This record gives sequence, C-alpha cells and structure tokens, in this order.
Amino acid sequence: MNFATQLNQLQIAIRHTRARMLAPLDHRQLQLPTDPEIFVEDVLHYVMDEVAADVRSLGHVLEQDTTWKDPLNHYPLYLLHLAGGDVLNLHFTGDYPHSLFLTISKGFRRTEQFSDARMAHVTLGVSMDPNRLLLAILDGLNRFGH
Repeated sequence: MNFATQLNQLQIAIRHTRARMLAPLDHRQLQLPTDPEIFVEDVLHYVMDEVAADVRSLGHVLEQDTTWKDPLNHYPLYLLHLAGGDVLNLHFTGDYPHSLFLTISKGFRRTEQFSDARMAHVTLGVSMDPNRLLLAILDGLNRFGH
C-alpha cells in the first residue's frame, strides 16, 4: 500500500468519525485549560479514540504509543497499524496553547525513528471543540490529494 493510499484510509475513517461526532457544543467549555494535559486528555485523546473505532471498522488498528512522552511537548504519538502490515506514525507536536501540528509519516521498527521521505504535515488549531480538531485534520489531509 503506497503512502497516498495509506493517507486515504485514514481520511475515510476520519470522515466516518466526523459524521458520528457532529453534535452541539457547550460554548461555556471553550476556554482552554492552563494545564495542557487536560486538553490532551479531554480533546485530543477523545478524538483519537473515536477515530480508532472507525479505523478498526476498516481493518486497521490505531493505538497511542504510551512509551512516547515529551514533557515539553505534552502531545502524544499514535501508531496506525494498517491491515497490510505497514505502520504510520501520527505525531502531534506544538507549543501549547499556541500551536498544534500533526505529522504523519511511515513508521519504522524503532519508534524514535521517523521518515521524512514521505510525510504529511498538518497545521491544527488548539480548541476545546473536538469537531474543530477533526475538521482541521480532515482539511489538512485533503491538501495531499489522494
């Protein structure tokens, strides 16, 4: 499976997730917490757990790499194990609360090794609205024209 096809599989799952998650938001909860771990737990992990359910329906497995921890970054690393055996790294980075990025790259046996040969880099906004995060990921993936 080539990199564009792999990104397409992720995009399909995120579309399903977005369709399921469209719901009204309590605007009293839009203020960003001062603790980045709260944002990561309440928004980022929630969104990725929902994406994982839809990825699983396509025969793939999305899991958080719990061995990855960057105390300065606070953002997680996810591994997308595709049905054909390939692995994609979904690496969130940024400077909370100012920036959030998602870099998707081919995975290697050693988790600290990333490929820059083929990767997708998506700029996301930091928001307590999970729908905005999903839409930003989906819009970012659309730029790579599968």
